[in-house]
Amino acid sequence: MHRVQSVIAAFIHAHSTELAKVDFVVGISRGGLVPSALIATKLDKPLVAAYIDRQDRVYLDRGAWLKGKHILIVDDIVRTGKTFKKIEALVARHNPSSIQSFTLFCMVSSIVRPTWTTLTKTDRSFPWD
Repeated sequence: MHRVQSVIAAFIHAHSTELAKVDFVVGISRGGLVPSALIATKLDKPLVAAYIDRQDRVYLDRGAWLKGKHILIVDDIVRTGKTFKKIEALVARHNPSSIQSFTLFCMVSSIVRPTWTTLTKTDRSFPWD
């Protein structure tokens, strides 16, 4: 967990100018809730949760709040990009001013690339898995 906190602290420090514009952090459950909570706390921004169910339907907690706002979507890892792409589309339907994204890791084979990430060829596990 200490390593995750260090990566997040370095990310926030390196991108403080861009992150100052963020109005809401959207955390993708389950894996993205821990890093999104850490980021939202450090940025002192509200956290909105996004969910995907077993039938691949996506839900957003308090989506109406996102209209006209600058959004940062956070997840732990993007493997295929399927879930991430669905959540990103769901957030976009609420007409935010901008959408940026951060993941701790993204598989090189993924169909999407977050705004900020570390590309990897191997899958990763986290303390909250």
